Amino acid sequence: MKQRIIFLDWLRVIACLMVMFVHACECIYSNDYSFSFPSEGAKYAVLFYQSFVRPTAVPLFLMASAFLLVPVKTDTVQFFRKRFTRVLIPLLVFLPLYAVLPALWGAQTWADAGRELLHCYVNFPVSGSHLWFVYMLLGLYLIMPIISPWLDRLSRKEELLFLGIWLFTSIFYRLRPVLGGDIFGECWWNPNPTFYYVSGFAGYLVLAHFIRVHLKWDRKKIFAICIPLLALLYAVAFISADYYSTRATAPAVMEQDWQNLTPVAIGMSFALFMLFSTIVKGGDGFVYNRIVLPVSKASYGMYLMHMLILPHWFRFFDPLMCAALTVPATAIATYLSCFAISHLVGKLPFGKYIVG
Repeated sequence: MKQRIIFLDWLRVIACLMVMFVHACECIYSNDYSFSFPSEGAKYAVLFYQSFVRPTAVPLFLMASAFLLVPVKTDTVQFFRKRFTRVLIPLLVFLPLYAVLPALWGAQTWADAGRELLHCYVNFPVSGSHLWFVYMLLGLYLIMPIISPWLDRLSRKEELLFLGIWLFTSIFYRLRPVLGGDIFGECWWNPNPTFYYVSGFAGYLVLAHFIRVHLKWDRKKIFAICIPLLALLYAVAFISADYYSTRATAPAVMEQDWQNLTPVAIGMSFALFMLFSTIVKGGDGFVYNRIVLPVSKASYGMYLMHMLILPHWFRFFDPLMCAALTVPATAIATYLSCFAISHLVGKLPFGKYIVG
C-alpha cells in the first residue's frame, strides 16, 4: 500500500470544510450575482469568515494534488485513465442531478430543469456553479504530463523566475483600471495576450512543486514567516472587502481581493500550505485513522454533493441564529451530512464511480 502523506489528508479535511464555509457565507449576502447584507452584524460575520476561507480553499486543494502528482511519474495514458476515472465520471453523474433536483424543492421550474438537463454536459447548471472547479482541475490534469519533464529540468532559480512572473500576473486586476483598460495585447479578438501562458491556476502546480523540491524550511522558520504573513494578508482581505462593501453594486467588486488568483490568495495559500506541512506525526493515531483519513478519502464526493444539501441547512438555521452562528452551523451540518452520504456510497460496488 502506498504510504500516505499525513499533512495532505489533514489539509483536504480542513479545505473541504472551508469550501462549505464559503458557500454558507454566500447564502447570507449573495443572490443571483447581486449582493446585500441583512445587517451590519451579518456583514462583519461574513467578512470575518470569507476573508480567510475564500482566497485559500481552492488553491489548497490544487496544491495538494500537485504536491502528489507533479511531476507525473507514470505514462500519460495511465495517468489520464486513473485521474479521469476518479474525477470525470463522478462529475458526469452529478451534473444531471444539479440540473433536475432543485426543481423538486422549488428552486427552479421544471421547464428550467429541462433546459438545464439538455445543457448540463456543455457546462455546469446554475445550481451547481461550484463545479467550475472540477472543469478547471480537469484542464490542469491535461497539462500535468506536459509540464512534468519541464519541471524536472528546471533549476531552483528558473522555477523562481516563473513563479515571479506568475505573481506579477496576479496584480493585473489592479493594473487594468490604473492603466486604462486592456493591457499587454488584451483585446476582444485576442484572448491570449502576452502573459496568458504564464498565468492562471497552473501557477499553483508549480508553486507546490517548488515547495516539495526546493523549499526545505524547518518548523521554526515556517512558523516565524508564515503566521505573520497569513495574519497580514487576512487583514488586507478583510479591510478591502469592508471598503468595497459600501461602494460596490456587484459581488465581484467587493470580492476582488478574495479571488483565487490575487497576491492575497497566493500568499495566504502558500502560508497555510506550509503550516499544514509541519504536521508530520500521528499517522498511527485514532484521530487520523478513524476521522481524518476517511474524510480525506470522501472529500471529493463531499465537494460534488454539498450544494444539493447546504441550502437546506441554511434555511433551517437562518431563522434561529445570528449570521455569525448560522454560517458555521450550516457549514458543519453540511459537512457531516455529506461525509455520511459520501462514505456510505463509496462502500457500494460501484461507489467510486459516483463519489470518486
